[in-house]
Amino acid sequence: MQPYLGEKAKPFLVGTIGLALAIALGTIIGTSDYEHLTFVALFFVGTIVWFGVGQWFWPIVICSSYLGGTFPILGGSFTTFQILMAIGVAKFIVEEIVLRRKALARVDRSLLIALSGFMLIMTWHGIHDRFGMRFLGSQVWGGRNYVNVYVGLIAFFVTQSISMKPSVWNKLPYFVLAVTSFDLAIGIITTIFPSLILKIYPFYSAVGAGGVTELTTGQIDITGRIGPFGNFGCVLVAIVLAAAPIWRLLTLGNFLRLGSFFLGSVAVLYSGFRSALVNYLFTVMVAGYRDLRGRLFLLVPLILVVLFGLSAFNSSILRLPKQMQRSLVFLPGDWDADMVRDATASNDFRFQVWTLWEREYFPQQPLFGRGFGFRSEWAETSVYDPRATDLDQMVEVGNVHNGLFACVDAVGLVGTVFFVVWTAMLLWRTLHVSFDKANPAGFALRFLGLQLAVSILSYWFGAVTLGTFLPQQFALAGVFLRLSRGTSAKPDLLPGNTIRGEPRPQLVRI
Repeated sequence: MQPYLGEKAKPFLVGTIGLALAIALGTIIGTSDYEHLTFVALFFVGTIVWFGVGQWFWPIVICSSYLGGTFPILGGSFTTFQILMAIGVAKFIVEEIVLRRKALARVDRSLLIALSGFMLIMTWHGIHDRFGMRFLGSQVWGGRNYVNVYVGLIAFFVTQSISMKPSVWNKLPYFVLAVTSFDLAIGIITTIFPSLILKIYPFYSAVGAGGVTELTTGQIDITGRIGPFGNFGCVLVAIVLAAAPIWRLLTLGNFLRLGSFFLGSVAVLYSGFRSALVNYLFTVMVAGYRDLRGRLFLLVPLILVVLFGLSAFNSSILRLPKQMQRSLVFLPGDWDADMVRDATASNDFRFQVWTLWEREYFPQQPLFGRGFGFRSEWAETSVYDPRATDLDQMVEVGNVHNGLFACVDAVGLVGTVFFVVWTAMLLWRTLHVSFDKANPAGFALRFLGLQLAVSILSYWFGAVTLGTFLPQQFALAGVFLRLSRGTSAKPDLLPGNTIRGEPRPQLVRI
């Protein structure tokens, strides 16, 4: 009799619990109080990520650094990469160091010295600024950048010490493509339907800038730019060039890859951002040097013919979409007047920012910079406040719209020298990745090499700050160096390779 009652009680118990959860969930949704629901969801997601994804965890962590948004509903500017990296560090400490007694992999000494040079200066600024933490009573607020950089630094060391199957790492490029496709979908949807921004933004901040403009001012952005098109296109092109040498794209057996390359090229142009076009050209040139070496000069006339051909096509045959015209306005041609004015205004704005920084900020601390700290009142303006574009505010928070100036501003001339050496050594390694069939993770290695090289080259000319550049740079560099050493369970050792009985670190294969 008791087993019969037990079987009857189970459905009743499950139904009661389900009803209670449904009532609670309905109440939360009805009152638009998503805060508690979000934290509960994050708890369950974190549990699933810790125990459920297995070998796929670290590729997911790395590809999350490509997400362009944060989660405003959490009350802070926490990125997906920061959250997953915190979980990853805890997993590594518990599973690798505590349970398996595994030590961190050895890092190339020259890289470590260069890294220490600018990170010590940054740490000194961080201690002075109390790392921008408001709850410690600091009068400055640069905490987001400090958190970004040190999370990325942890990723650099941890990713070189993890054990992973080559087949898993080779899925990383497709994960990155999925992430950039998600950002592209959000950007397109919120540009076409600006009213959805009010519902999407609390959960994910990477909404379309054109949609924000229309929602707040009632005016449509004349350029129609959607930045995620450029990110998607560059990643797709990098995947194609990592899968096959550049000279094989024109063969009959690579028709699908050639089509994907063309699709990525169109997406880059359609983004409307000249920086996306620069990243695209760097990707092609780096792949060309990797595959052709001294014959790289053969690519230059081809690229020029394509670019000037687009200009002639737009001027004489058929007008290109305005977004594409804005990407190409630096070329001679009959371009849309609005696009020319917008690009010229952007250039003038950058020169004004650079002039202000050079005259009023750089002379104050030229040798060691001023870190990421800035007066807390600058952080109080809303993202929709027109004052957010004020020149003084932009320079004050370190947004100098030039990578070199941003580096000098943060760590000074001394720190910049170390940073240049660090990036140059990484760039040298990325330029010498080849189609080595002996490396089972070669596809991921070549993709990361392209991504790392392009990010280094474009940083000096782009509008990226050191605090937003370093996290992904550290993560990609860590995985790249890890894969360069091979994919054995002990990445820093070679079997039988010892000196006086002591293990010797494996050299980076270039």
